[in-house]
Amino acid sequence: MELTFRTELGQSFSVEIDPNMELENVMALLEAESGIPVSEQHISFGTKNLDNPKATMRECGIGDKAELSLKRKVYVPAAGREMQQDAEVSRYRLLGDPALMEQLRQTHPEMAEAAQSNPARFAELLRQTHQMQEEAERERALLELDPYSVEAQRRIEEAIHQQAVLENLEHALEYSPEVFGRVTML
Repeated sequence: MELTFRTELGQSFSVEIDPNMELENVMALLEAESGIPVSEQHISFGTKNLDNPKATMRECGIGDKAELSLKRKVYVPAAGREMQQDAEVSRYRLLGDPALMEQLRQTHPEMAEAAQSNPARFAELLRQTHQMQEEAERERALLELDPYSVEAQRRIEEAIHQQAVLENLEHALEYSPEVFGRVTML
């Protein structure tokens, strides 16, 4: 039987298999074809997710010339549970949008470099960024619980000071940009 697997990015992989082949063997074959590791594969047929690795294609109700969906998943641990993030789709979006890529290159050059050359490193940096955002959200929530504590007041003061520094920098860049560059006199 011939099966066609389509990814979210439009790639397709056709494989010729025996109807009695188990899903785990099909996934191993797909790893060789697509380069997506078995642990990161998510296969579905229509609206049905195929998650029993010991089930055969016939038991799953898949016939000849069927089209299945193959998605790549990356697991990110968050608060004791696993949260699925599709880092590869984010990476392809970045690569497809030059303006967004340039903005990332200016703000986070290491992540921009990883997006272009190292997908695994990009996924790791993305995971770290999500963790930092979650930590900042937790800190903000703690400040809202007791805004009159000494620690909360210190952090609020730091935030106000940092905001004033950024406003001064913006003002200087707007009205005195020559201060930030080298000027050669003739």
